[in-house]
Amino acid sequence: MNKLNFSLSIIALFVSISAIAQKPTPFTEKTADISKIKTILDFPAEGRTSKNGTGYSANVDLINPKPKKVALISFYLYDPACGDASKSNNGVTATYSAAIWRTPDALAQTHIDGFYKNSIESLKKGFKEYGIDLLTPSEFLNTDEKKDFYYEFNQESGKKEKTERTQIGGYVQATVSTIKICPTDEGYRPFFVDNEPVSECQSSNYINTGIGGANRKMTSSLGYELAKGLGVDAVVVCYIVTRKPSKKKEDYVVDAVNLFMFGPNPVSSNSEDKNRGQFYCGTRFFAKQLLFSDSKSNVTSYDNVGNVMTALSEKMGNWVINKAKK
Repeated sequence: MNKLNFSLSIIALFVSISAIAQKPTPFTEKTADISKIKTILDFPAEGRTSKNGTGYSANVDLINPKPKKVALISFYLYDPACGDASKSNNGVTATYSAAIWRTPDALAQTHIDGFYKNSIESLKKGFKEYGIDLLTPSEFLNTDEKKDFYYEFNQESGKKEKTERTQIGGYVQATVSTIKICPTDEGYRPFFVDNEPVSECQSSNYINTGIGGANRKMTSSLGYELAKGLGVDAVVVCYIVTRKPSKKKEDYVVDAVNLFMFGPNPVSSNSEDKNRGQFYCGTRFFAKQLLFSDSKSNVTSYDNVGNVMTALSEKMGNWVINKAKK
């Protein structure tokens, strides 16, 4: 009887371990149904209804013909870091501490490789639903001249990219570099779009101003100069914001997934125009720090990131082609 009880205990243990291993991560679970993935359009009101095409945000009614051949110039993981500051007081003296951290380089590479492998076809398919061919570097860099142009291209921006972040606690401070990393051997460059805040992405930052406000140098640099040089109708940047919420735990979350399209201003012919290139559209999914790599269960999963890319690309395609907000 004791042997039977022992055997049943062992079986129950294995069943329990198996159940834990098979339980989907919060990110996988939350993104299982495409129809329930909440995405937002990210762009400012400025310019997008202008009948004469002014402004850095495009009025898509004026884009004729519509984009058919679009280059995916960037696909990368971006960890802007997490920080913490504290103060303790023993009644005599106050002690301050500050810490800031991010995903290690090698692990970030593993993560973006996994996300890319599980989402690129869904991203391309989402655009294809609206007649747009999304080209990867192996497809749009089809001549030596284009390769040289792309890899030597010097992006301009009116905003300074923050490559380091600092956490301050009283008179103590800690600094760490941010990380932007592309999939292994896929040919992408991590072009800068915006500085995400430390510790948590917030949708309220983008409802009215879009990508943190006007950056005409960036939209013209990417949307006009780079797009024209590559011989495409527009360019797209995709980046996934992930974080390590706790310094003490090896847990990793998806904070946001972002997709942006830039292209030539359809009514601008003056080389002195500050808006030669325009911001066509932005779509964002704010995951609110959904765990995709769990130290407790030792599970890392990139499942359903393709669903997020489908939701984002279809929303973008529907706006650029049909000017539909939903």
